Amino acid sequence: RLNRYPEVKRFIFDDIPLFHNVEFKSVPGASPNLYFLNAQDEKVETVDLTQLDREGCNQLLIRKGFFKRNNPGDGVPPQFKDGPYGEHVEL
Repeated sequence: RLNRYPEVKRFIFDDIPLFHNVEFKSVPGASPNLYFLNAQDEKVETVDLTQLDREGCNQLLIRKGFFKRNNPGDGVPPQFKDGPYGEHVEL
């Protein structure tokens, strides 16, 4: 199914490795969904990525407080090491 959504596919394979505390798990035949988990690994929110383009997927994670590195091996600022993550509003 992922081949039907080239923007989402590029997000998954090119951008997710740059985000701290975000991982991709392949589920054959499933729609590309993004699951937000709490500290106990329980699902607290599900987002259908088929409605978003690559930039929209990136902005969603950034709004939720996830840190995007420039390179996969780059460090992560202390304030982004652990959650809680939630909606962030620019002032």
